[in-house]
Amino acid sequence: MKKNLCFVFSLCFFIQFLVAQNSNENTAAFGTQVMVPRDVFIGDSGQIQYSFRTPIDFFSFADPSMIKDEVLSLNISSSDFLENPDDCLVTKSVLVRNGVNYNLYITIIPWKTGTIKFKEFSLEKFCHGQNSGKENVDFRIQLAPVTILSLVEKLEVKNLKSPQAPLLLPNTNYFLWIAGFLVAGFFSLSCIVLIRLPHILKKLKFLREQFELYRNAKRTKKKISMLLKKKIDDKDFCEKWQLAMREYLEFRFAVSFCSVPGKKVGAKIFDILNGLAGEKVCEAIESLSCFFVRTDYIRFASGSIDSKLLPVETHQALFVENEKKSMVAETYKIIDLLEKGECNKNFV
Repeated sequence: MKKNLCFVFSLCFFIQFLVAQNSNENTAAFGTQVMVPRDVFIGDSGQIQYSFRTPIDFFSFADPSMIKDEVLSLNISSSDFLENPDDCLVTKSVLVRNGVNYNLYITIIPWKTGTIKFKEFSLEKFCHGQNSGKENVDFRIQLAPVTILSLVEKLEVKNLKSPQAPLLLPNTNYFLWIAGFLVAGFFSLSCIVLIRLPHILKKLKFLREQFELYRNAKRTKKKISMLLKKKIDDKDFCEKWQLAMREYLEFRFAVSFCSVPGKKVGAKIFDILNGLAGEKVCEAIESLSCFFVRTDYIRFASGSIDSKLLPVETHQALFVENEKKSMVAETYKIIDLLEKGECNKNFV
């Protein structure tokens, strides 16, 4: 009788051991859980580390692309294991294997203070791959609640701190003062320019006209100087000299001199100046008139019989020795007097 009772008790104990062993293989109720770091605040990144032991090979359920160096990447979202998915954000979740020992790492960022509660979930669900032909197992995990601390309560801050002045870089005040003076100076200069704009425009126009007159005088001198270098007869010399001087006078006084006879060129200039020319300018205009008469005579009387019979010094229609050079030099002086003399002040 005693032997039968011992056999019955031994059989019951063995059956209870098998049930307990089977239960331990399909549940993680005896796992250990820690929070890293221990104190987590809103907006901080914390990691739930859950360690357990089981002979189930979760890696065999997964797609090979999800495994790297005994680390299985899981796709666990907030709604999969949180009672309130808005409590935190899941940024990363992995399962690390070491034989029959497993470590589940879930990285979260909490959005509220207080206790965050988790619901039970099946780990195998997140390991199962499309190419797995093995039968599913229901290995369930229940994470313990975690507490998110309030930074205000921990620091025991009851009142808001008074606002502080913004930090400034060294010598910022000096740069601000310099910038202020520059802006004020630029504004003042702009106002002065706007007030005196008509006068400034008039002055710019005057300077532009003076520059054009200077170019005209220089261009005329260059044309006359080239006449001495060219091998041309006296008649051609006179024609080109008159053409250059008529173009100069037309630009200088803004009046056409094309059809003015040579002997009346001086009178035409006096009419334009209206008696406002100085003594030296008047002498220069008379000399210019004489040159026009002399060149007209050479142009139209050159080669005639009468001009050959007259004395060379005064009446023959040819230039005497060095007369061309002297005429060119005097022409330069006449141009300079017309540009810089008293008439320049009144008719520019």
